[in-house]
Amino acid sequence: MLDWPADDREIKVRIPIGSTAGGFFLNGFPHSFNANVGSHDSGSYSLTRNSPISPDSLPLVRSLGRLFGPLVRRCVYHWSVTQHLTLTQQLQHGIRYFDLRVSSKPLSKDLYVVHGLYGDPIKAILDQVDIFLLKHPDEIVVLDFQHFYTLSDLDHSSLMTLIGHLFEARLCPMLHNLEMVTLNYMRSRGYQVSSGELEGVIVIYRHEAARGDLNFWFSGAWPTPWPDTTSVPAMLTFLDHRLATRPPNSGFVTQCVLTPDIRYVLLHPLTSLEQSLALHCNKAILPWVSNQRPGAKGVNVIISDFVGLGLCDLTRTVVKLNSKLLADAQSSAVKL
Repeated sequence: MLDWPADDREIKVRIPIGSTAGGFFLNGFPHSFNANVGSHDSGSYSLTRNSPISPDSLPLVRSLGRLFGPLVRRCVYHWSVTQHLTLTQQLQHGIRYFDLRVSSKPLSKDLYVVHGLYGDPIKAILDQVDIFLLKHPDEIVVLDFQHFYTLSDLDHSSLMTLIGHLFEARLCPMLHNLEMVTLNYMRSRGYQVSSGELEGVIVIYRHEAARGDLNFWFSGAWPTPWPDTTSVPAMLTFLDHRLATRPPNSGFVTQCVLTPDIRYVLLHPLTSLEQSLALHCNKAILPWVSNQRPGAKGVNVIISDFVGLGLCDLTRTVVKLNSKLLADAQSSAVKL
């Protein structure tokens, strides 16, 4: 039963800047109870057909890339790009959770986003978040650093320092009780904008290098189970099972994505992830999402590929789930 004071259950309609998508965000409820929209491999829009193959690619792909450079890179590109919108555009369309994979690069001091190929420097990605938050108050953004490739201890230190310098006091520190993290809680401590003052950033850093640094949330606080299938029915069965066993007192990322293996790619050489899987997946997930409920045992963050494909429908569908959370709370209050 939800037992927050009634006067703390403020409901707010938010229309993301630059889009027609809108929905309900409940200020007095834990962030882990609200339904939020995210993007999968958020920085992959910056990959190009000429980008070098990155360390997260399979060893076979890297070997073929050295032999048949442009041909292999073109194929990898078609199956590695999962987003077309820049981070700024994603933010403008209501996306508030970002899945980031980072790698070092030979002969460069910078760190880069990767997904099969190298993309933009990570600083260019984070700068977009910083600029958006400075311009648009009353927002919370979750940055999930999912995977790291060929990063040294010094690289991790440099990345965490960059994050700290860029977002500074706006970082929401890790709490053992995730249910304390509400919009009202973050406002009261200056982590999140209220009347144009400060914003809020939650950074999940899934590596031992961040252990002990309370500015970074550890992996177990935000499970993100991966369906790893090309079948929509198998994906939905997996998602149902994992939601049913969602750990208490945690955030939770529901990955509404289909993932090809090397056999699938070889059997579909003339198409792409977008055409072969994502279009079908994004259409199929809407009815499933509509039937979900947010809350301690429900959905929290829902991510997909190509958030620009029918984006407004997905964004509206996800954030409107929060009206169910409010209805449950009001019903509980009436029964008391």
